[in-house]
Amino acid sequence: MDVVERSSTRIYSLSTGPTLPEWLGERARRNLSKRDSAIRRRIELLQDFQMPCASSRLRQSHDGRYILAAGTYHPRIRVYELEEMGMKFETYLDSEVVDMTFLGSDYGKIAMLLDNRTISFRAPYGIHTTMRIPTFGRAMAYEPTTCELLVACSGKGRSTTTDGTGSRTGSDGGEVYRINLEEGRFSAPLVYSATSSSSKSSAVVGGSSIAISPAHPLTALGCEDGLIRFWDNRVPQNSSGKPDSANLNPFLNLDVKSSTAGYGFYDDSNLATQNPGEIRSLAFDAAGLNMVAGTAGGVVALYDMRTSRPLHVKEHQYGLPIHTVRFHSGSGTVMSADSKLVKIWRAKPSSTSAPALAMEDDVAGTGGSAGGAGGGGSGDDGTGTGVGSIVSNIEGTADFNHFIVAGDEADPKGDASGLVLCAGEQPKMQSFYVPALGPAPRWCSFLDSITEELEERDRAETSAASGAAGSAAAVGSGAADGIYEDYKFLTRDEIESMGMQSLVGTPLLRGYMHGFFVDVGLYNRIKAVANPFEYEEYRKKKLKEKMEAKRASRIAPRKSAGDRAAVNPELASRLLSKANDGKNTKSTKLAKTIMSDDRFGSLFKNPDFQIDEEDINFKLRNPSGVAEARRAQDDDMDSDQDGATDDGEEGSASGDSYDEDDEILTGFKRAGEGDEDNGDEESESDAGRWSSSDDDEDEIRGENYDQVKAMEKASKKKKRASKIKDATRSKDKRIKGKKNIMFEADDYGGGAGDALGLGLGDTSASSKAKRRRDEISLPLEKRLQKQKENAKYTGETKLIKVKGEGSTKEVAYVPLDTRRKMEAAKTKKADEAADKDRRRKRRNVKDLGFKTPFKNKM
Repeated sequence: MDVVERSSTRIYSLSTGPTLPEWLGERARRNLSKRDSAIRRRIELLQDFQMPCASSRLRQSHDGRYILAAGTYHPRIRVYELEEMGMKFETYLDSEVVDMTFLGSDYGKIAMLLDNRTISFRAPYGIHTTMRIPTFGRAMAYEPTTCELLVACSGKGRSTTTDGTGSRTGSDGGEVYRINLEEGRFSAPLVYSATSSSSKSSAVVGGSSIAISPAHPLTALGCEDGLIRFWDNRVPQNSSGKPDSANLNPFLNLDVKSSTAGYGFYDDSNLATQNPGEIRSLAFDAAGLNMVAGTAGGVVALYDMRTSRPLHVKEHQYGLPIHTVRFHSGSGTVMSADSKLVKIWRAKPSSTSAPALAMEDDVAGTGGSAGGAGGGGSGDDGTGTGVGSIVSNIEGTADFNHFIVAGDEADPKGDASGLVLCAGEQPKMQSFYVPALGPAPRWCSFLDSITEELEERDRAETSAASGAAGSAAAVGSGAADGIYEDYKFLTRDEIESMGMQSLVGTPLLRGYMHGFFVDVGLYNRIKAVANPFEYEEYRKKKLKEKMEAKRASRIAPRKSAGDRAAVNPELASRLLSKANDGKNTKSTKLAKTIMSDDRFGSLFKNPDFQIDEEDINFKLRNPSGVAEARRAQDDDMDSDQDGATDDGEEGSASGDSYDEDDEILTGFKRAGEGDEDNGDEESESDAGRWSSSDDDEDEIRGENYDQVKAMEKASKKKKRASKIKDATRSKDKRIKGKKNIMFEADDYGGGAGDALGLGLGDTSASSKAKRRRDEISLPLEKRLQKQKENAKYTGETKLIKVKGEGSTKEVAYVPLDTRRKMEAAKTKKADEAADKDRRRKRRNVKDLGFKTPFKNKM
């Protein structure tokens, strides 16, 4: 609970503190209260006093036992029982609520004006009926003396004539719909005409607010043109019982726009779309002698019903529309609210209660001057006792949409209560307790004892109080984290990766926004099963980080930003070179921004942002980058080939830049490669032996032949290792004059046509050559077996013609179903043969080999 003190007035915010989610169980709530002092000490005035998204309207029943709240999303209403301090029931609607009212003493009869041009009537058993109105409604009020529901709506053009000539006797204006709840039908609407000033801009004038006097049968309608029109509810019909046009028209018009001209802090840029003089809210006092009106320009005018001149004009410094006004007779104040604050100011001068209620405000002088100019502010002399003096300002954590002063059964209208409930643009509906307005209602009388204990503290120690407020704010910020510390938030992708799709829709997964909340214990168990080696990966990662930190402490040459990037080093190098090229281009500025902005730091540090350059989407979006990478790879390969013969003895002698380890195009071989190999073999066979010219088959080897061969092999191996090492060191060196390497088609192709196709990069020719090479490399037995298997499908081969863009070709293939049938038959045959071998043969007498069977002799 936060406390705001200005002068002698304190405001207690009862809705501060962390908001607990609806799906949190009662046991979890108790555990949180035990662990967290901020949750334990917070005041939950009404249980579940919140909406999923925002709330738009609040009403209290006539018996003071229930509070009705409307909100979104989805559109719904909730009824709270004050004695139980909790929610009674909840009902979903088809559309959002514009206004609502109680038709009876409790929640049994409720009328709701919806934004889809309908009025919904709710009974204890549910929605009773729905009525559609001709135009969109904006406000609604119930007249108990005539049992009629009055609906102020957007303007509708109309024309009236006195004779059959068609000449107009009235101008366009608007209507107020009357629904007779006793008869269940529409009555003749209250009509009004546009004034001469408003007819210049628009002939249609809509009603924005409506109010009915509690002391007199008087209806007041606030209109878009800045006028308040009054009707007498006692004479809507003439003596014959039929509607009388004279009585259906207003008997009085009050021009508020002219009286408040020159006041307000509204934005002049909105004049084209919004009339600052439009009457947005109206209210009568309990005696019916005073009336207050709020305009769209942030101005509130206080009137005595016996004069057309305002007693006081109050300005809201934000210049926002006034959506709610009301009298508080217990404190003699007026409460007016825009979306930013609820302003409490005095409606009449008082010398007895003023020292305990009023307070100085920075804008009190402005209010006094406004009141003086309006004709009724002479008493506002800056002492806080005059009309218009500020008592307090209530500011919330979100924009306000509506407010009420909650009462109890003895005071259902809240005229003597100090509890203010506000609906706003946040899930939690805000509540404030202002002791200066009055005591707390009976159903929450514990607020008085709490505030008395707080007021007993020493007010002189302001510094200590500010420090305590700071610590309370820190505890409150940590409490929000403590609520969800036992839960893990998972997105739908993470749910699928862990195999938890079957838990969606169960109480184990609580849906929230774009993911789910899951108990952290269940999450750890499922994760241990889904990834059993996670701990080993985590351990290796930590060891790697420690080793990298230890290496970083060593003295090493300074690296560039591209080399220092652990993730996407190529991108970092390109951006760095682009940023340092010295050109004043858009791409250069963008590269500098990316490299200097900390928001893009994760792009070069977090592995989750690693760019997959092999992905097809990356290649389609960066064709130039892919081509550049290929050219760089070709340059690296050329440098390796050049370096291989830069310093080597054999390379320098031949001038050949070809490396034997490089991959040769499929279907080709180096020209003369077979001859050189044969020559090498001959040289190797001739080394270390002497052959006679008469007989080449006889060999005479020396005694140390094996040792000499081993030494030669070791020497060759050493030379080759030295050659590779020198090629690595001289990777960037180039040789200008290089010997051209000739390649010729190998023996695996199908002739000159295949060689030409291979040279032009034909994939079919390349695959054919590879298949031919694989067949030749197979042993003869497997090759014959493969040919035999292919011969089986020859009779089943089918030919089809495939037409493409500009070409047609024939394709031979074996249907998949035929191949499956043949393989199944083959498997069945093999199984039968194996089963036959395993089956035990039955032995007969003949199998014993007796020549003549024994016979019994008699």
